[in-house]
Amino acid sequence: MEGRYAVFVDAGYLWAAGITAVFGDSKEVDSYNRSNVKIDYRDLIHMIKSFSKKMANDRELLRVYWYDAAPDRVPTREHQKINVLPEVKTRIGHLTANGVQKNVDTMLLLDLNALARQNSIATAVILGGDGDFVEGVATAQSFGVKVYIMAIGSDGNSLSPELRAEADDVLLLGRSDLSKFFTPPPKPQGTKPTWVPFELIGTEGTEQGMEPNVEQSDVYQPRSEQVTVQDVQLVGGNFARRFKIMASAGEVESTLRSKPQVPESTHFRLLRYTLECFDMPWGTLLPNHLAEAMREGFWRELEGKSSQ
Repeated sequence: MEGRYAVFVDAGYLWAAGITAVFGDSKEVDSYNRSNVKIDYRDLIHMIKSFSKKMANDRELLRVYWYDAAPDRVPTREHQKINVLPEVKTRIGHLTANGVQKNVDTMLLLDLNALARQNSIATAVILGGDGDFVEGVATAQSFGVKVYIMAIGSDGNSLSPELRAEADDVLLLGRSDLSKFFTPPPKPQGTKPTWVPFELIGTEGTEQGMEPNVEQSDVYQPRSEQVTVQDVQLVGGNFARRFKIMASAGEVESTLRSKPQVPESTHFRLLRYTLECFDMPWGTLLPNHLAEAMREGFWRELEGKSSQ
């Protein structure tokens, strides 16, 4: 086949969505942190290459581009190990003191569109699910590049519907594809979590005996100011306004019919938007009362009740 293909990996998405897919219903995983969840990157990237090659109709691989962040853009030991793997090149953005990535998505889209303009690739595979990729995907397609999305989660709950619609095709990776590459942290002894586990955010309640305790939690720590219920309600409403503009009328109606449950794909984006608004790292565990306030603000705006 003529033309080559390249793979573009959003490492932050891979880490967050992968952890949720692999450990989402495990009660033994009490912390999601890169320092204690080990990932076999060599074999994982080999698997990504294998799936991508099939999506690209057995074209020749240009390389895998790996997008992540680090303080002052200085590669970590993890990044250095990844960068020496065959046909892999790391791109490192800035990681703020609050753990927020800066310019990572921008670097990915710049590389994608540069390769498309130069006719260096005929096919692109993006491992990511962010709706912010939509415009860049459309631009690459305008240069004749087929763009495929590799997303995580058997139900596609980490994939933006807009990105799904824009892509030429989508492959979903589930727990069975990823579990052998992720090693969970050691189970803590003699302590009970005082925060709401990530997999329970968006459900009707929490497990018995697992009530949120903001002061004792070592996971939820607002960086600059105490976030209030009113703050989170406002952010939920802001997201709903954006959602009504971006979504089709049918999607809005379907979402309203699903109340009180926010559809998983929408909830994933709502949570990510909320964390970014408060400059919190992706993966931060919201206490249950703030998660409920976030959803309340979303529903109020979506139903047109925000001024009541």
